[in-house]
Amino acid sequence: MIPVEAKDDTERSTDIENPVIVFLWKTGANWPVEFVSDNIEQFGYTVDDFLSGDICYGDIVHPEDRKNIKSNLQSNSQEEHREYNHRYRIITKNGNTRWVAERSFVDKKTNGVITHYQGLVMDITDEVKDKGPQGMIETISTDNPVVIFIWKTAENWPVKYVSDDITQFGYNVDDFISGSISYGDIVHPNDLKRVESELQRQCEEGKSDFYQEYQILTRSGDVRQVAERTHITRDRSGKPLQYEGIIEDLSNIK
Repeated sequence: MIPVEAKDDTERSTDIENPVIVFLWKTGANWPVEFVSDNIEQFGYTVDDFLSGDICYGDIVHPEDRKNIKSNLQSNSQEEHREYNHRYRIITKNGNTRWVAERSFVDKKTNGVITHYQGLVMDITDEVKDKGPQGMIETISTDNPVVIFIWKTAENWPVKYVSDDITQFGYNVDDFISGSISYGDIVHPNDLKRVESELQRQCEEGKSDFYQEYQILTRSGDVRQVAERTHITRDRSGKPLQYEGIIEDLSNIK
């Protein structure tokens, strides 16, 4: 568990390329984490801290803010909002307090049951110091949209989970979850062999996280350049169980 007594943190790393942390939370008690981007390290944690189950997201939320977050989450779910925003404090691994802004999206099955929450979390401590917690931004945005994937380890990477943002490429969630399309089907043929080889190499070398860029095809046949940040989940023997990735559209970067 994270220390309850926490002090203000006056220092922050300035070398974080992307300050927005991507989370995929399950709906269980204390918000277990199914995916988190590796820039969680800006708060002192590692991806494995969460994916191993040693820490749930609720463990790092400041104790004074947990009740309010749960209340807001319940209210938004009952009112069937698909997205909502929070501002609250988290506790870093070394016991310091940081203010964050969270923008979250609700993922539901076709029967309306909530299965996951997808969140973008950004450190806003410096802004809070300037404006106070009530003067903060209401939403988080990234320069480029991201899509979260969880892939099975089978050939052509069948999709176990994909966030709704896949619509930016013309597809919908059911295209992948139904098995009609595997992720390998949308990787550009010119890049497919290289992407396969890189994944194989990372698996064989025992790596857990890696980055690569390649092209994908949209439903309409357009070509998009994307960046993929991937985490390989392994069993105790080191065998890959699934691949978890963030896909960022680079096509509009100048």
